Amino acid sequence: MGRYSGGTHFAPSTAVTENSSVSTPSVIVVDTGSNGLASKGALAVQSPLPQFEDMMRPRPLKNSTAAFGLERKRSELTRRSAVKLGAAAVVGSGGSVVSAAPVGGALRDFLGRRQSGPSILKQKAIEDYRANMLPLGGSLASPSQQLLRPIARGVPWQFEVLVIGSGYGAAVTAARLAPRLRPGQRMAVVERGREWVPGTFPDRFPDLLDAARLKPTGLKQGQLENPLGLFNVQRFQEIAVLSGSGLGGGSLINASVAYRPNRDVFCQAAWPVPLRSREVLDPYYELAEFELGVEREPWDHTAKMRAQRMAVERLAASGAHFEPARLAIQRASAELPVLNRQGMRQRGCTDCGDCLTGCNVGAKNTLANNYLPLARRAGCEIFTQTEVHRLEKCGDYYRIYFTHHAHDGQGALCQQHGMTTARVVVLSAGSLGSSEILLRSQSHQLQLTDQLGCRWTGNGDALGFIRNGQPAANIAGFSAYPDTGEPVGPIIETNLTYPHRSLAGRVLIQEGAAARSYANIASLLMRDLNLDDTRILLGMGHDGAAGRIQLDDQGYAEVHWPGLLESDYRKLIRGEFKRLAAAHGGQYHFLRLFGDRMISVHPLGGCAMADTPHSGVVNHQGQVFDAAHGGDIDPATGTHRVHTGLYVCDGAILPTSIACNPLLTITALAERNADLMLQSPQLADLFH
Repeated sequence: MGRYSGGTHFAPSTAVTENSSVSTPSVIVVDTGSNGLASKGALAVQSPLPQFEDMMRPRPLKNSTAAFGLERKRSELTRRSAVKLGAAAVVGSGGSVVSAAPVGGALRDFLGRRQSGPSILKQKAIEDYRANMLPLGGSLASPSQQLLRPIARGVPWQFEVLVIGSGYGAAVTAARLAPRLRPGQRMAVVERGREWVPGTFPDRFPDLLDAARLKPTGLKQGQLENPLGLFNVQRFQEIAVLSGSGLGGGSLINASVAYRPNRDVFCQAAWPVPLRSREVLDPYYELAEFELGVEREPWDHTAKMRAQRMAVERLAASGAHFEPARLAIQRASAELPVLNRQGMRQRGCTDCGDCLTGCNVGAKNTLANNYLPLARRAGCEIFTQTEVHRLEKCGDYYRIYFTHHAHDGQGALCQQHGMTTARVVVLSAGSLGSSEILLRSQSHQLQLTDQLGCRWTGNGDALGFIRNGQPAANIAGFSAYPDTGEPVGPIIETNLTYPHRSLAGRVLIQEGAAARSYANIASLLMRDLNLDDTRILLGMGHDGAAGRIQLDDQGYAEVHWPGLLESDYRKLIRGEFKRLAAAHGGQYHFLRLFGDRMISVHPLGGCAMADTPHSGVVNHQGQVFDAAHGGDIDPATGTHRVHTGLYVCDGAILPTSIACNPLLTITALAERNADLMLQSPQLADLFH
């Protein structure tokens, strides 16, 4: 969660926001100290999101690989040349391409990736998004004044339902509940990040650094630098966690892999009894796959896909199984727009390899292209640039304390601290975010179980590299620019599994690519100029879910996991990487990108589901257990007491690792929980 300075802050009498230029009166003044947060770094100046017209303004293009008209060639860097190229890669942000004579195709590609500019594909993506948003008033995000300015409603709350976050759990909840609200009821989604337009994502390394929320390096590492940054990297003692921050959450920067966990995952004792069979979730998996537009990748579609298949075939005797991955992307022509299932204009994937830094083509089925528009059309209000800090229970409704980051019209951000109220609150701020908010919110009125923060898992995520793999794999991304070489493909296209092993030994390994913005850094580290001989591996497995989230002395979530770095699981996944490297004809290489830490892009747990408050934080419906009176049984329902109207619906509720990409499981659980909310007798007066 964000860091900001303490003290009492008064909202300015007028504020210009990204979503509206209407002047706003003073909002509710809240003493920052009441949020229980201490200062942890000053805010840096952040330029406002460019308007569509600014995005379309022509700028000199010096970076397209097609501009050089040369074929890619494999090459190996010597240490001396790597140092020279490294200096060239990080010097300047808009200068001319460094001259070199003679300059080969691989070197031209390397130098070309230092520059950024407009392209036809970017322009089309921006135009498509603008067309999609016209019926919604120009954007998914609603004017912030609708949140900041209280409305007299005759009830003590401003919203009947408030969803915190905009990832998979949040978007599904909003899309399913909003159409069923009775007339006159209000529902809102609150997201701390900003709305991102396809065609404007960073595709150059300096821009990637600028899009980080927290300071990535230096003495102020980990302090808030850009409240509206896209990439949220949190470093803890044993593990580093990368998550997305923006309207659409992790869908903006994930690999879009849709994967159903092995059925044995749900048979574990840690799962609540109503969910101890995947058959319960299978109908919701099917619904999620339909809404997200999931399709299997074509066989042998790219060089890296073929290379992975051949390597897995060499491991077949040990039980290795290969299959093309199922992805939530559009497979169509990029020349003409297509309408997706929700009636949104998109383009076909160009196989550029830039999924993890934002799709500048508009081919990725992010939540901004499916569930969130469904919610908005049904009347749900969506507020961006608004970070929630804590909740307060007030009888039969909740107060929500937040900070809104608004542009002041002169390129800087100003903070507006405020409070709103809701009868029903759904926490969907991610594993760390939802846990952090609940940890801050504990009080006599809001008593939570001692299991809050427990059973945290990185989903067994591990990152590995292979040097000198054969044959050439071509993994250097090129973003939304024409490319004359072989397509890179989506960031992940394949799954390697061992289905006949016991659950503890099952792993999922997927191949990767290097997005354009960091391809040069990867090539220097791997001494492989065009990344033809390099392989990137992402592994997942069952790590034991023994991590714990606690608040540090300034009120921010941190993960503690003693023994993780010496664990049997870490030895297992590294051994799998070594075996796969040998099958590729190369050598396994571990890069200390974040020191000797594990790295997770799939944080789960912290608000684990369970049958009782003695073993979890929420029940199988996502309702938060009430720990008052020892978590006793409510005679009216015959079940353990819950805080009426308080839910968690995101990856935080998973009680174990699932050893696969979790987006589909989070979506399916959210579909089920939304269904159960609509059937709840306690909420019958809200929905028709």
